[in-house]
Amino acid sequence: MIIELTERSNGVSVLETALVDAAHFINAHGLKLSLDDVGSGENQISLLRPLLPFSVEVKFALQNFTTARPDNYKQLVFWQKLALADAKDFVLEGIETIEDLALADQLSINLRQGYYYDRPHQFY
Repeated sequence: MIIELTERSNGVSVLETALVDAAHFINAHGLKLSLDDVGSGENQISLLRPLLPFSVEVKFALQNFTTARPDNYKQLVFWQKLALADAKDFVLEGIETIEDLALADQLSINLRQGYYYDRPHQFY
């Protein structure tokens, strides 16, 4: 089972040590950790670097991406290279259009998710 670590703005500050302790606890119990929405909000490299040894995948959301800002493309490539250099899966989320698909193809990103492929299904 993979647990996604996400960010939520609730006014509570979480210490880096608490995050690392939680990640260690997750791994110690046979679960895997995913870093979700990297590069957005507070999910920046300074906060996430200590969690990389505990994670199996890094997920970048295209919802936070715009081709109008060249630094967005650099950020996407940065996170992809970081994940691959550390032998983590890199998942591109938010694939909704043929242009999104072309971007993933251009960067040889094989792990993808989004409405382009299908909408979520209720399974219970």
